[in-house]
Amino acid sequence: MKKKIIGLIVLILLCGSIGVGHYFVNYALSPASNSSERNVKTTVHASNSNELIMNKNKEDEMKKADAFYKETSLTSITSKDKLKLSGNYKTQDSHKWALVIHGYKVDNRNMMHFGRTYYDHGYNVLLPDDRASGKSEGNHIGMGYLDKNDMKLWINWILNKDPKAKIIVHGVSMGGATTMMLSGDHPKNVVGYIEDCGYTSVYDIFSSELDKRFGLPPFPVMDISNMMSNIEAGYDFKKASSLKAVKKCNKPMMFIHGTKDDFVPYSMGLEVYKAANCEKELYSVKGATHANSLYVNPDAYWNKVFKFINEKTSIVRYMFFCTKKALQSEGIKKGPGSLLLSRLHTIVAV
Repeated sequence: MKKKIIGLIVLILLCGSIGVGHYFVNYALSPASNSSERNVKTTVHASNSNELIMNKNKEDEMKKADAFYKETSLTSITSKDKLKLSGNYKTQDSHKWALVIHGYKVDNRNMMHFGRTYYDHGYNVLLPDDRASGKSEGNHIGMGYLDKNDMKLWINWILNKDPKAKIIVHGVSMGGATTMMLSGDHPKNVVGYIEDCGYTSVYDIFSSELDKRFGLPPFPVMDISNMMSNIEAGYDFKKASSLKAVKKCNKPMMFIHGTKDDFVPYSMGLEVYKAANCEKELYSVKGATHANSLYVNPDAYWNKVFKFINEKTSIVRYMFFCTKKALQSEGIKKGPGSLLLSRLHTIVAV
């Protein structure tokens, strides 16, 4: 009788644990859950003036996003686990490409103004919908870990169109984490990364939110949820680590983070920046809340980004090489053509 009671208690605890784990995996990773509705107490607040500036600039930028979305074309690929993944792109006569990655519980329309700016600077642009987002199929959000493998397939899509492509990867929030996780795999033809407010790992960000939203410590809920994620979503929260990935990064990376970020703490931004084993730069945006660094001052943001790209990556050097080769193939070795080559060389050397 005693053994039966103990067995029943164990069974109840086991079923309860599985239920808790399933609930939190569904809450965090299902595209249909309400986990994006966040109402937490925080000690990190932007000033009223900063909030007004960010809101106004965001409104203006989203108008650009809506307009640019209408200019793009739709395409799709198939993931390794047979999901149809959707994306939008716009091309021009250039080998420069920007792969722009959106964040949690949104879709690529949320990044179209980023695409607009890159396009206006001479880049072809590709903006995928992550799995379980937008027009893409999927039952579970990848949190960057599954998405990094999908991004490698999108890079193959770019290379099929342009084998000479030189690619900048730019992601915000979960897209920033995807960018960092991707960097550790050394994808082909990527020459630099811009990560904006990505987290250190899925385990860390979920633990942080578990405390803020539910007042619960990581153990045992995170461990149970992690076990269920392996079963249901196909990945491990601890292995989904930006921190580990940036230690293997071998291309330049800019790290952008708002000092008033209450979702992905500013301290996480500092942690991944310090861990990165590559040429790097930290852009701390004073007063910016989560994923709002651009909207504090869009001109300053993009000046920083393109200065980093032009000085630290091979984009400009490669474009000079292509221009020089094209001019020389036309027999321009003296006169105005040679002067142009000289000036191009000076620009690259600066």
